[in-house]
Amino acid sequence: MARPPRIEFPGAFYHVIVRSNQKQPIFLEDQDRVEYLHRVSHYKEKCGFVLYSYVLMSNHVHLLIETLKDPLSKIMQLISFTYARYFNKKYDKVGHLFQGRYKAILCDRDEYLLGLVRYIHLNPVRAKIVTMPEEFQWSSHSEYIGKRKGLIDTDSVLQLFSDNVSQARRLYREFVQKALGTEQDETFYKTLDQQILGDENFLKKVQKRVDDTDRPIRKPSLQAILKAIEEVTGVHHEEMFSRSRTGDAVFARGLLNAVSI
Repeated sequence: MARPPRIEFPGAFYHVIVRSNQKQPIFLEDQDRVEYLHRVSHYKEKCGFVLYSYVLMSNHVHLLIETLKDPLSKIMQLISFTYARYFNKKYDKVGHLFQGRYKAILCDRDEYLLGLVRYIHLNPVRAKIVTMPEEFQWSSHSEYIGKRKGLIDTDSVLQLFSDNVSQARRLYREFVQKALGTEQDETFYKTLDQQILGDENFLKKVQKRVDDTDRPIRKPSLQAILKAIEEVTGVHHEEMFSRSRTGDAVFARGLLNAVSI
């Protein structure tokens, strides 16, 4: 069955799962995770999206994203292409690092935000890597309990528990700990039309939002796309359209084809 096209519009809220090709590791050392988060941070600022939660496992990544300006497809192409380029160059590898098209589930934020944040932060526990989520360095859980600051604007989630920050962090922590030792909640994968997590009322709201928009998100002009790729790769647009087979030119050409789809 053919996969349906992405549903994209400003304010869309997604659970994104990026898996490696053939279950190979995406990160071979801690510096690789630092590099991946650096790209998330860079494009978060450049593309203007909200990041509610993340976890970097050995062969897959979970991101909880709300798009505000640029479409999810552009955001994920930029993050994945630039990281794969870094990884292949560092480890002298060729071929695809990531498994085909990433999975993006459009979710009812009001209904699923808290549950998804908890689900994502418990991934390392359920994988038996750690016994408590705060022991895992490569997730946003520690930001929610105040141990460090980073990529996440935690206010939106913590305010659902309390307006008092200290109390909100305590209640959030209790909320996560209540799910320790329980089975993985498969509710988060029971989607409508292969890509929507929500009831029929939410589906109607999504349909109205799409119908009210001329296009889910207006595609940027070719000139704007070329300029962005030039900034990312350092390859001039004339070289992208040439027959050059240098690594940088091939990478830029692939990025142009992916972002322009």
